[in-house]
Amino acid sequence: MKLQAMGMALVLALGLGGCSSLSSTVDGKNHIFTGKQSCPALLEMDRGQTLEVILDENPTTGYVWRLTKSPKLFKAEELFKSDQPKQSDPPIVGVGGQKTYRFTAQQAGEEVLHIQHARPWEKTSIDEWQCRVRIS
Repeated sequence: MKLQAMGMALVLALGLGGCSSLSSTVDGKNHIFTGKQSCPALLEMDRGQTLEVILDENPTTGYVWRLTKSPKLFKAEELFKSDQPKQSDPPIVGVGGQKTYRFTAQQAGEEVLHIQHARPWEKTSIDEWQCRVRIS
């Protein structure tokens, strides 16, 4: 009986530990999300904090992530990191990577960050990520 209780406690502890790893906040100053994670209904941030969104992208297909409009309350940066083994190797056709958007809160207010995954010449997107943020 005692062994069963200890086993259940271990399973519960491991389960709760896994839940805490889904948190987007890394150190209280940075919020990091992947394309598979959705933003809370309203994300509260302070000026100077950053929000990063890491999205899988393969530009060789024509599908790229892009902001629907430039943010007014954030400084926005965009970075693409290829999955190619070495940067010195000749480019490999069809190799994707990850696009990271880094938003640094500059001024107080509320804004929706909206990123779409689409081909630039098409009107519809195949995926999107958005987040409503309040900066104080």
